[in-house]
Amino acid sequence: MNFQEKQTFWSWWMIILMIFLLLSTVNFDLFNLLRGDFSEINFNPGFWIVVGIIILFSFIRLKTTINEEGIAVQFFPFLLKTRFILWSQIGHLYIKDYNPIADYGGWGYRNGNEGKAYNTKGSVGLQVIFKDGSKLLIGTQKKDELSRIAIQVNQEILKMENNKIIANPLDNLS
Repeated sequence: MNFQEKQTFWSWWMIILMIFLLLSTVNFDLFNLLRGDFSEINFNPGFWIVVGIIILFSFIRLKTTINEEGIAVQFFPFLLKTRFILWSQIGHLYIKDYNPIADYGGWGYRNGNEGKAYNTKGSVGLQVIFKDGSKLLIGTQKKDELSRIAIQVNQEILKMENNKIIANPLDNLS
């Protein structure tokens, strides 16, 4: 069982929006540009703000890796260290359709009514419910592949982990 997904905030509509914002913040005379005179181009402060946003969004990456040991999540620059979740910490997991704005207040590194969320786009995620009751949603663009892995993990790994706890409760005392 190996799963890996890398996501960014970029989508076709974000690229079009950023191009529109960049063009709307540049002062120029179209007739001078058509004649090859670029000396009249002025960049106002809004242009540099949009450039900064583009640079920031270019660095943001959500990487999810699932293997036999657990789930590793990197969400640069929000999580500077990889968060590794062992199977023994998880009670249950499943694929969830959610409303990013209503449930978590948007996209990114979020704390919402439904717990924490790491998401970049879309409205589908891997819902992790920890044994202590806390929740973490990890956004995905690979719903079908991750759904098969979640079923496998619940049936094979988490069932075995939960049976260990029930079978020998004295092991937890030491």
